[in-house]
Amino acid sequence: MSNPSQAKPRPLRKTALTHFFVVLFFSAALFFTLDSYVFTIKGMQFRADLKPHYRGITEIRIPPIGGISASTHLLPFKLELSLLNIDTDALQEALRENPTSAGILAETQKELTGILLNYFLRLTLLAASGGLLGGMIISGCRLRPALSGALAGLAISVLAILLTYATYDVERLRTPEYHGILKAAPWAISLADNAFQKVRLLSEQMAVITGNLYAIYKKIDEIRPIDGNADDLLVLHVSDIHNNPAAHKFLLQITRSFPIDFVIDTGDISDYGTPLEGSLLTGLIELNIPYLFVPGNHDSPEIIQAMSRYPQVRVLTDGMTEIRGLRILALADPAAASSRIIVSESGVVSKARDHLLRLWQETALKPNIAAVHNFSIAEVLVDRVPLILHGHNHQLGIQKVKETVIIGAGTTGGAGLRGLQAVKEIPFSVVLLHFGRDEKREWRLYAADSIKLYNLEQGFVLERKIF
Repeated sequence: MSNPSQAKPRPLRKTALTHFFVVLFFSAALFFTLDSYVFTIKGMQFRADLKPHYRGITEIRIPPIGGISASTHLLPFKLELSLLNIDTDALQEALRENPTSAGILAETQKELTGILLNYFLRLTLLAASGGLLGGMIISGCRLRPALSGALAGLAISVLAILLTYATYDVERLRTPEYHGILKAAPWAISLADNAFQKVRLLSEQMAVITGNLYAIYKKIDEIRPIDGNADDLLVLHVSDIHNNPAAHKFLLQITRSFPIDFVIDTGDISDYGTPLEGSLLTGLIELNIPYLFVPGNHDSPEIIQAMSRYPQVRVLTDGMTEIRGLRILALADPAAASSRIIVSESGVVSKARDHLLRLWQETALKPNIAAVHNFSIAEVLVDRVPLILHGHNHQLGIQKVKETVIIGAGTTGGAGLRGLQAVKEIPFSVVLLHFGRDEKREWRLYAADSIKLYNLEQGFVLERKIF
């Protein structure tokens, strides 16, 4: 006689409807709890999550500044994409390999297609596993109901994915809702769009304006000539480009129109000092003359590294350099040592000023030029060096204090893209420095031509000062 306690329990009898809902519950449970999927595209790492929601939306989150969302599909769940990390080196490499927006978009779409296929396959396997688990629980681990549950979960997930694909409207993401700091994004996008339209217009006008500038320049040489020699130096002083691509066109036209020997840039070639901004410096590739760069407070170690990759660029951060016999004492802005955009405090400026003075005192051969970003650091060398070059204040100016000529190049980028939105137009400005040998065969500045460039309607201002 068999022992009732040892008898195998019989599975509970359930209706087909109950079976379906149990399978659906477990399929959805695994579908929505184990769905997180991390992927990387163009150096940017994202996590994808699916969550039940009262309407079908897509949300793109960019911590900590907020995100965007839009109603994109029919089924009631939220597709959430969260930016986890950015590999700036990989992103810059991608931009170098595909410099055009069309090339980047095509390659990104190709990568995204593969990522989505992998994600959808993962979701269907999760739903099938949930269905299998639900079928086993409802049937007491019997094989056929468990397989039926797995097939049901698979069918439900495939149907949901196909329905989402069929109803997904990517155009809705063009007019999303903004959250957090990104609520200002529509204004910022409009601002940037207007700025880039002005950049394109200025770039088209640049060749015409510079051609006229060179014609006027030759006339000035006739009216107020400089008694120079064939071996004299012509140096271009620029500063505060602030990411403006039109400034690169301007520099290229100037260096092609005038016999420039080399360029001295006194900083702020970028706006925020981010590694991504390093990719905006590609306009320098076409400059085939030496380019001396003194970092400013808007620059950073990442920008310094990006500038150092160009063979014609020499980054001057601390000490003396010599080119064509011209000795230049340079000191980077203290803020360039970090990635923060700051104006150095008075104590930091004071330390930098003392350091620059020590450098000058320790040099056996005194410099012909002191080059800094912020004049406050170099004012200690007034009456000690013949020439001080600086930027920072966006004011073009040439003055002589005691035995020192002080020249600020203004802003060669017209204060950057921000300057293009100013009520009063800020001119692009540079200074041409004429050097000749004195009786001791030392280089001396004997003339400076300041150039302010506006648009085609307003033209330019060219002034010559002879020392």
